[in-house]
Amino acid sequence: MAATIKDVARETNLAISTISKYMNGGTVRKRNRILIEDAIKRLGYVPSSAARGLRTSRSYMIGVMGGCINNPHTASILGEVETKLRKEGYSLNYVSPGWSDAKADELVRYLVDRGVDGLLITPENYDLEFLRYVGEKQIPVVMLESGSGRENVDCVMVDCCGGAYLATEYLIKAGHRRIAMLEGPEKRKATARERFRGFMRAMEDYDYPVYSEYLIEGEFSYKDGYEGICRLWELEQKPTAVFIANYDLCLGAMAAIHNLGIRIPEELSVVSFDDFELSVMVRPKLTTVAQPLEKLADTACSLINKRIQGDYSGYPEKIRLKPRLICRDSVKKIR
Repeated sequence: MAATIKDVARETNLAISTISKYMNGGTVRKRNRILIEDAIKRLGYVPSSAARGLRTSRSYMIGVMGGCINNPHTASILGEVETKLRKEGYSLNYVSPGWSDAKADELVRYLVDRGVDGLLITPENYDLEFLRYVGEKQIPVVMLESGSGRENVDCVMVDCCGGAYLATEYLIKAGHRRIAMLEGPEKRKATARERFRGFMRAMEDYDYPVYSEYLIEGEFSYKDGYEGICRLWELEQKPTAVFIANYDLCLGAMAAIHNLGIRIPEELSVVSFDDFELSVMVRPKLTTVAQPLEKLADTACSLINKRIQGDYSGYPEKIRLKPRLICRDSVKKIR
């Protein structure tokens, strides 16, 4: 049988009114808050959203708008968000508008009309006109992975520029000069622009040449990763190393590397942005830039919950999390 608020009261020896006040976002003594939170964890208590909604005029629903859910990056973030918010008593309503500004606006209005208490949005370079409508409705918004700084909303992002710099610098310090990059759609994705900027900054800082034929722009897709490696390997002077800007590109790139019989790292050193199962399944294991996806999701959820509770201290917050470089076996030292 599921735990009830009465069980929490017995476990903590506190009044139901005190526990109810905490559940509804009220302020309780620190000692009581700790007792309640510990009891909730032990008992696995999940507050009733419907009951709380009647008392607080809240739906205990969070709207989430983002990219395609079959992408491991999006799926990982969404899984962490769902786990975190469920513990806080919220349910999720997830929508994905693709690349359409009109669809993004339509779906945001749909979520607002459903009565969501807040919105988590991963922008795919939408025009963000819908933010005006959301602001009029006084619904808190947290942007995930948006670092443009133009929006007057809270943002939680990973330092993609810094991560790309780390990856490129690692190749440079290993002695590589002919370094290629499989990049994403800079015109449509802020993360692609940041990763390209980090690559270029590292090359400039070390006064290394950047060859235009080594810069392969495409979608963050398996197809473009595959075709990108094929194009590089058709060149008379081939690169000795490649920085791949995301996981889907890396999947296609690794398939092409296998089919072309390219030896890693003897003929081509590889570093990829994003660290998922592929990185340790292939041989040699891949050097990657790992994003703190769990921390990204937890930080965004804590921030949206804070805004829903009416705490707007520090608004708008721009939180940038640090990635880390995981060095494995896919880079050859040639110096």
